[in-house]
Amino acid sequence: MLIDLSSKPYIRYVSIFKNFKKEAGTSLTHDHSQIVAIPFVPRIIEVEIDASQKFYNKKNEEKGSRLIFQYDCFIVFTSYASIQPMEFWIIPKRHDNTIINLTKYEKRVFAKTLKKSLAALRLLVNDPAYNYGFHISLSKKTNEHYHWHLEVFYKLSIWAGFEKNTGVYINTVLPERDALELRKIIKNNSL
Repeated sequence: MLIDLSSKPYIRYVSIFKNFKKEAGTSLTHDHSQIVAIPFVPRIIEVEIDASQKFYNKKNEEKGSRLIFQYDCFIVFTSYASIQPMEFWIIPKRHDNTIINLTKYEKRVFAKTLKKSLAALRLLVNDPAYNYGFHISLSKKTNEHYHWHLEVFYKLSIWAGFEKNTGVYINTVLPERDALELRKIIKNNSL
């Protein structure tokens, strides 16, 4: 489906996301993910693409205190300037700007990676509501510098007037502490 959608000239971006539980914005009672194709690139993706063109250093994520765990194909880490407690990213080790080119093996490892990550968070924070979204680029121009990834946001804090008014988010928890707690949960529960 993503290949078909991305080949249409009037589609500039495909958003793949999940809202889990009512508090995270789900509109249906059964578990589901969604795909929405739109004729423009969202501002947040444009900003990421611009930033990735200026600088990207994967080694920093692999060895840093924000690393949660990794498999041969994927790295899981808490983001540098997370906007929510327990926010984490899953990023492939093989460079690509879209998920279209994942091999069958990479798809299996990605599913295993996501399952392990979500299980750890459920154990740590008692199964809270969450959202996740794939950040991809359909443009061949970004392939050299943009790296697709999945961002997971648990609904552990409420955005109030300041956040909604300014677009500036206050996270009172250090991402390094979140990574440490998640590593402990994974180790202690043999995930």
